[in-house]
Amino acid sequence: MQLSLNWLRTYVDLPESLEELEALLTNVGLEVESIEDRRDSFKDIVVGEVLTCEKHPNADKLSVCTVSNGADVSTVVCGAPNVAAGQKVIFAQVGAHIEKLGFTIDRRKLRGIESAGMICSSSELGLDDDHSGIAVLQPGALPGTPIARYLGFDDVILGIGITPNRGDALSHIGTARDIAAATAGELRVPTPELAECPDPEPFSIDIRDPELCPRYSGAIVRDVTVTDSPDWLRKALTAAGVRPINNVVDVTNYVMMEIGQPMHAFDLELLEGSSIVVRAAEPGETITTLDDEERRLPERALLICDAVKPVAVAGVMGGQHSAVSTSTTSILLESAHFNPSSVRRTAKMLQLSTDSSYRFERGSDPNVTLWALRRAVQLILETAGGKLRGLYDAYPSPVLEKIVALRPAFVNRILGIEISASEQRRILEALQVRILGEDDAAFQCSIPTFRSDIEREIDLVEEIARIHGYDNIPVPTRIEMNVGTRFDDQAFPARLRNLVLGFGFDEILSSSLVSRGRAGVSGEGGTVVDVLNPVSKERPSLRTSLLPSILEAIDLNIRNGMPSVRIAEIGHVFAAMEEKNFTERNMLAFAITGNAQERSWYAPGRESDFFDLKGVLHQLVEALYIDNDTIFYYDRTSTLSEHVLTLEVKGRYAGQAVEVSDAILASFDIGQPVYYAELDIDLLCEALPKRQRYVSVAKYPSMTRDLAVLVAKDILAEQITRTVQLGNPAYLKSVRVVDVFTHGSIGKDRKSVAFTMTFQADERTLTDEDINDSVDAIVSALKRELQAELRA
Repeated sequence: MQLSLNWLRTYVDLPESLEELEALLTNVGLEVESIEDRRDSFKDIVVGEVLTCEKHPNADKLSVCTVSNGADVSTVVCGAPNVAAGQKVIFAQVGAHIEKLGFTIDRRKLRGIESAGMICSSSELGLDDDHSGIAVLQPGALPGTPIARYLGFDDVILGIGITPNRGDALSHIGTARDIAAATAGELRVPTPELAECPDPEPFSIDIRDPELCPRYSGAIVRDVTVTDSPDWLRKALTAAGVRPINNVVDVTNYVMMEIGQPMHAFDLELLEGSSIVVRAAEPGETITTLDDEERRLPERALLICDAVKPVAVAGVMGGQHSAVSTSTTSILLESAHFNPSSVRRTAKMLQLSTDSSYRFERGSDPNVTLWALRRAVQLILETAGGKLRGLYDAYPSPVLEKIVALRPAFVNRILGIEISASEQRRILEALQVRILGEDDAAFQCSIPTFRSDIEREIDLVEEIARIHGYDNIPVPTRIEMNVGTRFDDQAFPARLRNLVLGFGFDEILSSSLVSRGRAGVSGEGGTVVDVLNPVSKERPSLRTSLLPSILEAIDLNIRNGMPSVRIAEIGHVFAAMEEKNFTERNMLAFAITGNAQERSWYAPGRESDFFDLKGVLHQLVEALYIDNDTIFYYDRTSTLSEHVLTLEVKGRYAGQAVEVSDAILASFDIGQPVYYAELDIDLLCEALPKRQRYVSVAKYPSMTRDLAVLVAKDILAEQITRTVQLGNPAYLKSVRVVDVFTHGSIGKDRKSVAFTMTFQADERTLTDEDINDSVDAIVSALKRELQAELRA
């Protein structure tokens, strides 16, 4: 939107420098996208008066003129066919630079007569595309007046970027309101001076669909004279980027640029009947708009109609049939409020964007229509004459101001600074938010209807922040945060993510919504949670496990020629509980399928197996420093798979690793083994040690001892290593199972488990005698706890 600084000054006092104003506007959310300083435009080009005009003695198509600039008289040779004595013209004096033509005016002879200047057309100055002849100015133009001042170009034009929620700022008064609030200045809004019409003409307004048109106001003015607008009006519109047309149309555009309310003027004599009907378009209905295009109207497009036919597309463009012209003597002025969505839809389908539709789409003020109407009538009576014959207003369901409570203490807590309650109150009232009551603990704020974007307390906080100035909110130099003994919610998942990526996995991100049949595919406890209003009918349920998402990704990769996959995901799973409640957990899942090692010249290929997955789990708990608190054991009773490895951390179930069953894989069209693990992130986080203690690398060599024991087949290897460790034998550093052997020779219900132990001291080199006592204690513990026998 273009803003004229000269126009803006009539409503508010501006900062002294242009740089200050630019910074102020940008800080309050009205970004200055361009600045055009016209004050030095058209230097040495002034209003001239043609005193005499005679034919050139040596050329049929040239004239020799004498032109006065108010002080001196110059001889000018002119080739325009419409030049004549007595005209006020645009006179480029010697030394003037015509930027569009690319040359500087100097004295030169044309067919033997010296010409000291140039009489210009408007197109030569780049004002328009009229090449028919020189520009003839108003008779009252004063010779010698700089043409920039005459045209309203002694101004600075700002291009302002308006966000979609700030329709209230699409006007000079709307912008002035923010400036006044930020500078604690006075906002000067004119009060229309209009006498009431004692005996209005009979006229009715019929709104058929109040949802699409909540309010329609109109005024009838008779005996107007339609002609060119006065200079002040033409200059104002030109500065705002609006082309002047005639005094009546220009007034409607002036009011729109002043207050932001789009308006339209109809030739009353061309309307049939004494009523306006606001209704939706009927199938196949057409209208010829002001741009002389016949348009087929989309269904439900809102129309303004007389008693017989459509005369305008509501909020978009008027009809050609009822347009105001120089022969118009009676007009109907329209000032209405239309539904933003309706206008946006109609303008898009008609591929027709106008200044009116641009404003209606962003939301106009339903309670400003009468003010705008009175203002327009006042200006028309001043510029076109005439008599007011009636004001009419249809407002079936008045739009009321919303009441929003605001706590000053809440503002300060959100912004992290101290703004006094009185200053907050001043800012709100400067934005024309009315404060109901005198309680400073909580303001009851009545939100003006031109700010439809303010709905909640936090919206008012934002208003106070932008007017107070974001630059006035200091950036903290140090942030102190007490996270207790745990990682914060984002840090620990990020740590897990980095670990898993370091183990060679690729991360995927998938939707929590899955098909109903796959939602409970993992067999987790709890029932499936269905979404009341799903985005897709094919995916109405929340997953109870990350397994469906992982398998869908694996299937997609395999179908695209990538059978070897290592993928992981951090995401939420859900399960319904009693009384319509449900649980939500944060889980880590990863899966392996395909080759663990590709075939090469130096080594054969190897397919991934369950122990690749188990190795990753061991790496993970070691990297989190919870390996001493973690127990792995196989669940022989599970129906999910032959291989089900369960993790317990500090005695609590933390997750499982499985070889996915063939039945589940078949439902995803996967024909190769998949190994999958899923862990509870919150439980892992709670198990993290409060601190890690650094232990230096031992200086002395270690010693190993291997033992093999016979135990019952149902004894887990983990039980053996745990029994060895629980005895806390001297110098023992680690224990690891290296072999499991079964054979009829040792009994069908028994197995042989071999393990290796590492012993090491920090202060000296150990001898066999040093560790014999420890080994004897370990053998005794195994016999006592597991009924193990030492195998010869």
